[in-house]
Amino acid sequence: MNKKSIFAKSIFVAAGLVAAFIAASAVLAQDSATAGDAQKKNGKKKAATAGLGGKSPELPANLFVAASTVAHTLLNHAWADIPTGKTTMHTWVEYPAGDAKAPVVILMHYDAGLDVSQLALADQLAVDGFIVVAPDLLSGRGPKGGNFDSFQFPDEALRADMKVSLADALRLYKNAYDYAMQLPRSSGKVASLGCALGGTRSFRFAAETPGLSAAVVFYGMPPADGLLAKIKAPVLALYGGDDDAVNVTIQPTTATMSKLGKSFQTAVYPGATHAFLTYQAEGLNGAATAEAWPAAIDFLREHTK
Repeated sequence: MNKKSIFAKSIFVAAGLVAAFIAASAVLAQDSATAGDAQKKNGKKKAATAGLGGKSPELPANLFVAASTVAHTLLNHAWADIPTGKTTMHTWVEYPAGDAKAPVVILMHYDAGLDVSQLALADQLAVDGFIVVAPDLLSGRGPKGGNFDSFQFPDEALRADMKVSLADALRLYKNAYDYAMQLPRSSGKVASLGCALGGTRSFRFAAETPGLSAAVVFYGMPPADGLLAKIKAPVLALYGGDDDAVNVTIQPTTATMSKLGKSFQTAVYPGATHAFLTYQAEGLNGAATAEAWPAAIDFLREHTK
């Protein structure tokens, strides 16, 4: 190759590198601007997830750090056995820092039971200032009459939970509600929050509990229209955009609640899937969690003052 060819090729390569550098700089600048915008909403700093191996203080732990979050919490927590007639219900109770009175959130676990992911969710609620009462609906339903932790495999617990009738679930949660009202640190304000099947139960519980202060529903199904009329508490429902089986209920439920004069707020997070709080690394689930969780906490605080 002659000198002219080498020089021309060098110029071409250099020009390409410069162009690539400019393009990369533009992308980085755009990403930085987008990140900066994402950190603020309504003039406030917005929560952000901390990746697969980390946990943001403002958000629930993802699936990978749930166990370490529960193991290392500094908040006061203990198991309690709530009387439910002839039996008892094993229940995780966790308190916010300090000794002041606080509102209570009944955490209604998802389809797979009161696993470590749900205990981490309880921990985040306590971090956010709520007493948490998280009943194990599989109490006494496990092998040899055990609780959730007696199941060897998650799918066994899931199948057992599917066998809990809605009537039984509501009865047990009513026991938890009465227990929550009597806690020495309880402010007398009690709300419910649940995800997936727990969200469905939270929505239905609002129809059966006139004294409930608020209900939060993460990607859960609504009660039948005839039951919506019984709801007195404000309801916040949060959905992933890629969850057609659940999202088909949003428009008719909104219309009915509006017609009935009920307080019903919804938000749908594009690109997020069902169970986005648990699987934060999938798709846009992390971004959905970063918006939905603060919205849920603000809602709970507003209605449990």
